[in-house]
Amino acid sequence: MDLPLQHCDEKILKAMNRTGNVQTLKKLIGKIRTYIPDMVIRTTFITGFPGEGEKEFETLAEFVKEIAFDRLGCFTYSPQEGTPAAKMDGQVEEQVKVRRGELIMEEQFRIVEEKNEALMGKTLQVMVQGYDDYTDCYYGRSYMDAPEIDTLVYFTSPNPYTEGDFVDVVLFDVQDYDLVGKEDT
Repeated sequence: MDLPLQHCDEKILKAMNRTGNVQTLKKLIGKIRTYIPDMVIRTTFITGFPGEGEKEFETLAEFVKEIAFDRLGCFTYSPQEGTPAAKMDGQVEEQVKVRRGELIMEEQFRIVEEKNEALMGKTLQVMVQGYDDYTDCYYGRSYMDAPEIDTLVYFTSPNPYTEGDFVDVVLFDVQDYDLVGKEDT
């Protein structure tokens, strides 16, 4: 489930012409996780939107840490000519926006490492996308991952597969964001 939240601080959300705050977002995500425990939740955030000071950024950083999203992308605000935000007071310096984005992604990497470690020894159904001659492995995606932007699952198998086939893969290693396994025979 993709929830493009953009931010969680009420002041910044209002400036973005969006509704919500930390409490309502926590409640929403809590309900989703209660009623659909296997739901993978992805989101995107923007750092450095006009008016984002240290306090607002800390609210976002704590929210990311507490919620522990399954998948997360973070982008720095970029003013677009003719938009209301480009004319707003409180424009954030480029290096500050970039550093804030890096901090969010560092925290997300730690979260993903933890979540991936919890998958070790488990079996995932993987849709084959191809074969990598360099690693001598098939690769594909599980139900948790969107094409071109998320985790790949690399796996070995004595059997021939083609793109679109489904294979049960037992996971035994993590390489950055990607998972490594072998066909469950």
